[in-house]
Amino acid sequence: MRILGEIKQELYRFADSYAKAVKGGADVTSEKISEAVKETDQNSDIPIEKLISAVKSGVKHAGEHMVKTGVDFFEHRDEKEKNQ
Repeated sequence: MRILGEIKQELYRFADSYAKAVKGGADVTSEKISEAVKETDQNSDIPIEKLISAVKSGVKHAGEHMVKTGVDFFEHRDEKEKNQ
């Protein structure tokens, strides 16, 4: 049962981290789009390149967050194994 509890705990951590990464990525995308809108007269004037760049920035931010979470997970696991 202890193993199942640990798996459940790690799944909750992963889900929380994933949610934070997605939200952070969406926030970055939103900021970039807002900046692009401020630079134009009308929303329809936003160049597609700026929209694509904004989405790429958001996805990159989310990906970096998930990679960091993965590294932290393995470092934490290695520390637990050393202490056992």
